[in-house]
Amino acid sequence: MTRTTTSKRPAIFLAAFSLAASITRAQSYGDQDQVLTVGAAAFRSLDGFETAIDAVGYLRHDGEDVFLAPLQLPEGALLESFCLYSDDGDPDPSRVVQSHIVAIKQVPPGETPALKVIGEQVFSSSFGYGVVCGNILATLRGRIDVDGDGAGDPVAYYVHVQFPGGAIPLGVGGVRITWRRQVSAPTGQTFADVPASDPAFGYVEALAASGITAGCSGGNYCPDAKLTRRQMAVFLAKALGLHWTD
Repeated sequence: MTRTTTSKRPAIFLAAFSLAASITRAQSYGDQDQVLTVGAAAFRSLDGFETAIDAVGYLRHDGEDVFLAPLQLPEGALLESFCLYSDDGDPDPSRVVQSHIVAIKQVPPGETPALKVIGEQVFSSSFGYGVVCGNILATLRGRIDVDGDGAGDPVAYYVHVQFPGGAIPLGVGGVRITWRRQVSAPTGQTFADVPASDPAFGYVEALAASGITAGCSGGNYCPDAKLTRRQMAVFLAKALGLHWTD
């Protein structure tokens, strides 16, 4: 079941939330909880309908249409919670905004891509400014089976928002996603001196699989050897991608 929490918010608070930036994140690294905020301005209509951002930074729409915003998170990210900031603006409880995360299969131009819903949908639930949250608990993968044929398809992830039809425009201020980085599960043993029973086995295998380390010599990692500042520089530069070309 989706956990739902709805509360009234003054317009000035939600304006600051959505206008601060279209896409922002609080942190970049570490395995602790991190936050990605996708504001209203980041969404684009699938069907080309005209859209408007109002004075408090909300995407307003009075027709049935779907909007997408790219989900800019690294592969392997564990999605934990999803909050929709909305303004129903209509006392009709049947008119709600639906939002969730989708994986869209990458296909050649001209083909219609298939999509797969990731986690549960979140629905706006009361008229007026409110925040509705739900749990996701899903890991982003570069390839997943989207069309059910048993093969992994290359995908891109998006935040999906669907407006119902109606005379009164409904509003979306954006979404906020809580996530955390993960270390991938090892697929085999690379170094003879770091067996699967070693407490650091998964971490060492992740470094090897990422090309950050090739070990010391003779197929070993030398886990208890001292690390020089030179070696530390190599590890950190590779891990953080601190290299580029003009």
